[in-house]
Parts: sequence; C-alpha cells; structure tokens
Amino acid sequence: MKFCILTDIHNNVIALEAILQAVHTEHFDGYLCAGDIIGIGPYPEQTVRRMMALPNLAAVQGNHDRYLTVGMPSYFPNPEGMDYTEMQHHCWEHRQLSETTAAFLKSLPLRRDLCVYGKTIAVMHYCMDKNGQYINYTPHPSPEQLAEMFSDIDADIIVYGHDHAPTILHHQEKWYINSGSLGCPGMEKNIARAAVLKILPDGSTDVHCLAVPYDAQSVTAEISRLQYPAFEQIQRFFFGLS
Repeated sequence: MKFCILTDIHNNVIALEAILQAVHTEHFDGYLCAGDIIGIGPYPEQTVRRMMALPNLAAVQGNHDRYLTVGMPSYFPNPEGMDYTEMQHHCWEHRQLSETTAAFLKSLPLRRDLCVYGKTIAVMHYCMDKNGQYINYTPHPSPEQLAEMFSDIDADIIVYGHDHAPTILHHQEKWYINSGSLGCPGMEKNIARAAVLKILPDGSTDVHCLAVPYDAQSVTAEISRLQYPAFEQIQRFFFGLS
C-alpha cells in the first residue's frame, strides 16, 4: 500500500496543489495528514476544501487547528507564547472559514492509528502528554531523541509534524516520519514538501521525500494584498522575505 504524507499545510492551497500535481500519476491508497491544515497562509477556506476532497484522508488536528476547535489564549503572556497580533491573525482566519470547513476541522482527532500488512502507523501532530498538550519540543532531533520523545507510542511508524523541518529516520525498528512543512517554506522560499510511504505485503517499508518548487511569490503577493494581522511577520519568518 502507498500513502502520501502531508503536514503543516498552513492555509497554502497553492503549495498543496503543486504537491498533488507532482504526484497526480501515482495511485495512493490514502493520504496521511499530521495536522496544521490552517494557520499562517492566505487561503483558509480553499485549503480546507481541497484537503476535504482528498480520497481516504486520515488527518489529525495540529495546534493551529486546535486554536479554532478548542480556543486560543486571550491574554499575554501565555503558555503558547502568542502575542496579541497573532491572536488577531487567528481570529481573522477563523472568520474566513465556512460552517462546513470549520465542522470538518472540529471533527478531526488528535491521533489516528492504522494497521497495514501487520505494520502499525500512528499519526499525530507531535508528541503529547496525557492531556493532549504538546511536549518535548526538539528541533532537528537525533534518533535517540526521537525514541525518547515518542517513547510512549507503541507503533512501527510514527508520522508527525509541527517543527516544519523534514526528519525521516529509521531507528530501532521504528520509522519516524516528518515530511516537513508543505506550506511554509521558510528560507527555502519556494519549496513544498511531502513524503511517500510504501508498505509491501511482507511488511517491508520504504519512505522518500518530495520537494516540489512552486509559485510562492503569488502566495506572498496575496498576503501583501490582504494585509491581515501579522502579515509582515509571516512573510519574514515563514516565507523567508527580508
């Protein structure tokens, strides 16, 4: 079976379409999404609609999705490290969503578990405590750090996201797959990322990354046109503009 892995799409339907076009000739048995469908980019409604149209989608909520579903801070300082401009940004994007797309995001769980040819797959946005709070944030983790971060997850394959950097490692008979942010290229400026996971009937597993150039300039131009809250910080930090 073959799966397309997506994470951290972040309201960037242009990057999402670039990935889907790059793999349009491949047959996937399903799509695995490790969360953060919304947040940051300029196309909230269009992005969620496109995700909803993917066949056999197994998606979870990320922290940006949860700002819609369970709420976000209303004061500063706060545990999320979110300032008032960021709060205003999330309020803006939530207003762009229809009842249909908001209901879809609210329906997503924090974790999905699948079993394919005897291999167990756990999909989540990041490692969590028992209350669903994200913990142990570790950029560019080593194999040993990944094993510690996800030590409570009994699965052969762990699909996650959140830190935006691609990390694909096989360690102690487990796969750790973070395909990298699809919609926030950072200093790469115009690269959309995803991954392909193949599991054969004998249980053997193969993973490879996708890095697809796209028209990120059209996305940043739309951000400039809309000038929604925090747009300058978003262009700088998440799209590599000076």
